[in-house]
Amino acid sequence: MPTYAVFTLVAYFLFFSSSGAWAANQKSTTALLVDKKTNTLILAEYTNGEYKTIKTYHATLGQVKGDKEAEGDLKTPEGIYTFKARLTPPTLKPKFGSMAFYVDFPNTYDKIAGRTGRDIMFHATNEPDRLSKNYDSQGCVVVKNEEIEEIRPHIRLGLTPILIFHELSPEFLKPGQDPSLKGFFESWIKDWETKQSDGYISHYHTDFTAKDKNRSQWKTYKEGLNKMYSSIQIGPEDVRYYIHPKYSMITFTQNYRSKLKGGGWGHRSRGTKILYIAEEAGEPKIIAETYTELMW
Repeated sequence: MPTYAVFTLVAYFLFFSSSGAWAANQKSTTALLVDKKTNTLILAEYTNGEYKTIKTYHATLGQVKGDKEAEGDLKTPEGIYTFKARLTPPTLKPKFGSMAFYVDFPNTYDKIAGRTGRDIMFHATNEPDRLSKNYDSQGCVVVKNEEIEEIRPHIRLGLTPILIFHELSPEFLKPGQDPSLKGFFESWIKDWETKQSDGYISHYHTDFTAKDKNRSQWKTYKEGLNKMYSSIQIGPEDVRYYIHPKYSMITFTQNYRSKLKGGGWGHRSRGTKILYIAEEAGEPKIIAETYTELMW
């Protein structure tokens, strides 16, 4: 894996009890895997840390081969993404067929890397002849109308990932069975909950950024919270690991609880967090993280 390879941990956390014990949640989810080398889209079930193929489809991709770098380069991006919106006619233009899903490119990692672009979609088409070609889109992933209708029930906006590979090799098919990533994640949680600020910040990349804070500012921010609170609990649920040559991703439902030193609750929230983890000096490090609060 290259030096700047990133593990994006798309995790819904495992249940973490007040005593600190982990309990694995085995419910399955789905994912879409795109192999650009073979123009294949795989609808897969993610269960017990690995992908199991449900069905495969031919995918028409960007007119220009390679990883997307800039707006208008006609390339399909490579990485791990989620879907942020679904459109259907009459809102959707006829050329996109019966349905389209917007992909969240550029995501947080792409922005750090300086990649630009917009309106990358997974969509159908009203011109069936286009699907006989391997490369005929402006950077999107295109399938037949009936195929996207078949896939639609398996997609949950903001949750279901689509992983786009230059070449999908076997080493990426069991992302949740990598003990080093699990160990990294559990160590991060432990240091956060026990308020070990040096250990906690050691999990972060030197180029880390979140909430307009760099790594040093993030440490200062967290140390301030540690002084306020007598205890912190993260309460992770449903961890999922997704690995890619560029980066991998965890999205988790985070159940944050803190108590003030003087008594009473400090802060309570529930939301989805995504960790983008880049390799630095041969070790996984968090290069960015995002958090979206959920309704109770």
